[in-house]
Amino acid sequence: MKPQELSRLDYEGASEMLLACATDAKKYEKEIASLQAQAAEWKSKARLAQDRNMEELYQAALQKSAELEAKAQELELELNSIQRDIEDLRTALPIIKAKQRSVDPDQLLAELSMLVGLEETAQTPESDTKPNQNPEEPTPGTRLGALQEGHSPVDDALAELKKKMGLL
Repeated sequence: MKPQELSRLDYEGASEMLLACATDAKKYEKEIASLQAQAAEWKSKARLAQDRNMEELYQAALQKSAELEAKAQELELELNSIQRDIEDLRTALPIIKAKQRSVDPDQLLAELSMLVGLEETAQTPESDTKPNQNPEEPTPGTRLGALQEGHSPVDDALAELKKKMGLL
Protein backbone atom coordinates (compact mmCIF):
# COMPACT_ATOMS: atom_id res chain seq x y z
CA MET A 1 0.00 0.00 0.00
CA LYS A 2 1.37 3.37 -0.99
CA PRO A 3 1.96 6.10 1.61
CA GLN A 4 -0.30 8.42 -0.40
CA GLU A 5 -3.17 5.96 -0.04
CA LEU A 6 -2.55 5.66 3.69
CA SER A 7 -2.49 9.42 4.17
CA ARG A 8 -6.01 9.73 2.72
CA LEU A 9 -7.52 7.32 5.24
CA ASP A 10 -9.13 8.26 8.51
CA TYR A 11 -8.89 5.99 11.55
CA GLU A 12 -12.23 4.26 10.97
CA GLY A 13 -11.48 3.72 7.27
CA ALA A 14 -8.04 2.31 8.05
CA SER A 15 -9.51 -0.02 10.68
CA GLU A 16 -12.14 -1.26 8.25
CA MET A 17 -9.52 -1.76 5.54
CA LEU A 18 -7.32 -3.69 7.97
CA LEU A 19 -10.23 -5.97 8.84
CA ALA A 20 -11.07 -6.50 5.16
CA CYS A 21 -7.44 -7.32 4.32
CA ALA A 22 -7.19 -9.77 7.22
CA THR A 23 -10.40 -11.46 6.07
CA ASP A 24 -9.11 -11.71 2.51
CA ALA A 25 -5.81 -13.12 3.73
CA LYS A 26 -7.62 -15.90 5.62
CA LYS A 27 -9.70 -16.72 2.51
CA TYR A 28 -6.56 -16.89 0.38
CA GLU A 29 -4.82 -19.13 2.93
CA LYS A 30 -7.76 -21.57 2.89
CA GLU A 31 -7.92 -21.53 -0.92
CA ILE A 32 -4.18 -22.14 -1.22
CA ALA A 33 -4.36 -25.06 1.23
CA SER A 34 -7.26 -26.52 -0.74
CA LEU A 35 -5.42 -26.18 -4.07
CA GLN A 36 -2.28 -27.76 -2.64
CA ALA A 37 -4.29 -30.68 -1.27
CA GLN A 38 -5.96 -31.17 -4.66
CA ALA A 39 -2.58 -31.03 -6.40
CA ALA A 40 -1.20 -33.68 -4.03
CA GLU A 41 -4.25 -35.84 -4.74
CA TRP A 42 -3.70 -35.54 -8.52
CA LYS A 43 -0.02 -36.42 -8.07
CA SER A 44 -0.99 -39.59 -6.25
CA LYS A 45 -3.44 -40.40 -9.06
CA ALA A 46 -0.62 -39.83 -11.54
CA ARG A 47 1.61 -42.30 -9.65
CA LEU A 48 -1.20 -44.84 -9.64
CA ALA A 49 -1.68 -44.43 -13.39
CA GLN A 50 2.08 -44.79 -13.94
CA ASP A 51 2.19 -47.96 -11.83
CA ARG A 52 -0.61 -49.44 -13.97
CA ASN A 53 1.08 -48.36 -17.22
CA MET A 54 -1.71 -45.94 -18.19
CA GLU A 55 0.39 -43.26 -19.87
CA GLU A 56 -2.50 -41.03 -21.00
CA LEU A 57 -4.05 -40.91 -17.50
CA TYR A 58 -0.60 -40.35 -16.01
CA GLN A 59 0.04 -37.30 -18.25
CA ALA A 60 -3.46 -35.88 -17.67
CA ALA A 61 -3.12 -36.23 -13.87
CA LEU A 62 0.31 -34.57 -13.92
CA GLN A 63 -1.06 -31.71 -16.03
CA LYS A 64 -3.99 -31.20 -13.64
CA SER A 65 -1.61 -31.25 -10.68
CA ALA A 66 0.63 -28.65 -12.35
CA GLU A 67 -2.38 -26.40 -13.07
CA LEU A 68 -3.50 -26.53 -9.44
CA GLU A 69 0.03 -25.78 -8.20
CA ALA A 70 0.27 -22.80 -10.58
CA LYS A 71 -3.02 -21.40 -9.25
CA ALA A 72 -1.77 -21.89 -5.70
CA GLN A 73 1.45 -20.00 -6.51
CA GLU A 74 -0.51 -17.09 -8.01
CA LEU A 75 -2.66 -16.90 -4.90
CA GLU A 76 0.45 -17.01 -2.70
CA LEU A 77 1.81 -13.96 -4.54
CA GLU A 78 -1.46 -12.12 -3.96
CA LEU A 79 -1.47 -13.27 -0.33
CA ASN A 80 2.03 -11.85 0.14
CA SER A 81 0.83 -8.53 -1.24
CA ILE A 82 -2.14 -8.51 1.14
CA GLN A 83 0.12 -9.36 4.07
CA ARG A 84 2.38 -6.41 3.20
CA ASP A 85 -0.71 -4.17 3.12
CA ILE A 86 -1.74 -5.50 6.53
CA GLU A 87 1.69 -4.69 7.95
CA ASP A 88 1.58 -1.19 6.41
CA LEU A 89 -1.87 -0.59 7.90
CA ARG A 90 -0.84 -1.88 11.32
CA THR A 91 2.15 0.45 11.27
CA ALA A 92 0.11 3.43 10.06
CA LEU A 93 -2.92 2.93 12.32
CA PRO A 94 -1.41 4.53 15.46
CA ILE A 95 -0.10 7.43 13.38
CA ILE A 96 -3.50 7.98 11.77
CA LYS A 97 -5.19 7.91 15.17
CA ALA A 98 -2.70 10.41 16.57
CA LYS A 99 -3.40 12.83 13.71
CA GLN A 100 -7.12 12.71 14.30
CA ARG A 101 -8.51 15.76 16.09
CA SER A 102 -10.49 14.97 19.15
CA VAL A 103 -11.45 18.43 20.41
CA ASP A 104 -15.12 19.05 21.06
CA PRO A 105 -15.68 22.77 20.41
CA ASP A 106 -18.84 22.88 22.55
CA GLN A 107 -17.07 21.32 25.49
CA LEU A 108 -14.14 23.68 25.01
CA LEU A 109 -16.52 26.67 24.99
CA ALA A 110 -18.14 25.48 28.19
CA GLU A 111 -14.74 25.11 29.87
CA LEU A 112 -13.60 28.53 28.65
CA SER A 113 -16.83 30.09 29.84
CA MET A 114 -16.36 28.58 33.25
CA LEU A 115 -12.77 29.78 33.52
CA VAL A 116 -12.98 33.20 31.88
CA GLY A 117 -16.65 34.06 31.89
CA LEU A 118 -17.23 33.68 35.61
CA GLU A 119 -14.20 35.80 36.46
CA GLU A 120 -15.25 38.59 34.11
CA THR A 121 -18.85 38.78 35.27
CA ALA A 122 -17.75 38.85 38.91
CA GLN A 123 -15.63 41.98 38.34
CA THR A 124 -17.15 45.36 39.06
CA PRO A 125 -17.11 48.15 36.49
CA GLU A 126 -14.20 50.56 36.93
CA SER A 127 -13.06 53.56 34.98
CA ASP A 128 -12.53 52.89 31.29
CA THR A 129 -8.78 53.50 31.36
CA LYS A 130 -6.07 53.53 33.95
CA PRO A 131 -3.00 55.72 33.68
CA ASN A 132 -0.56 52.80 33.18
CA GLN A 133 -2.87 50.79 30.96
CA ASN A 134 -2.69 50.43 27.18
CA PRO A 135 -5.74 52.29 25.76
CA GLU A 136 -6.31 49.51 23.16
CA GLU A 137 -6.58 46.82 25.83
CA PRO A 138 -10.12 46.46 27.19
CA THR A 139 -10.68 47.27 30.82
CA PRO A 140 -12.90 45.24 33.12
CA GLY A 141 -15.69 47.75 32.57
CA THR A 142 -15.53 47.43 28.79
CA ARG A 143 -15.37 43.65 29.10
CA LEU A 144 -18.55 43.71 31.12
CA GLY A 145 -20.14 45.99 28.51
CA ALA A 146 -19.09 43.57 25.80
CA LEU A 147 -20.65 40.73 27.77
CA GLN A 148 -23.88 42.64 28.08
CA GLU A 149 -23.92 43.22 24.31
CA GLY A 150 -23.60 39.46 23.75
CA HIS A 151 -20.03 39.65 22.42
CA SER A 152 -17.42 38.44 24.88
CA PRO A 153 -13.69 37.84 24.81
CA VAL A 154 -14.51 34.18 25.33
CA ASP A 155 -16.32 34.16 22.00
CA ASP A 156 -13.35 35.87 20.37
CA ALA A 157 -10.94 33.39 21.94
CA LEU A 158 -13.09 30.47 20.87
CA ALA A 159 -13.39 31.81 17.32
CA GLU A 160 -9.63 32.26 17.13
CA LEU A 161 -9.07 28.74 18.47
CA LYS A 162 -11.53 27.26 15.99
CA LYS A 163 -9.77 29.14 13.20
CA LYS A 164 -6.40 27.72 14.25
CA MET A 165 -7.88 24.22 14.37
CA GLY A 166 -9.35 24.62 10.91
CA LEU A 167 -12.94 24.36 12.08
CA LEU A 168 -13.91 27.75 10.63
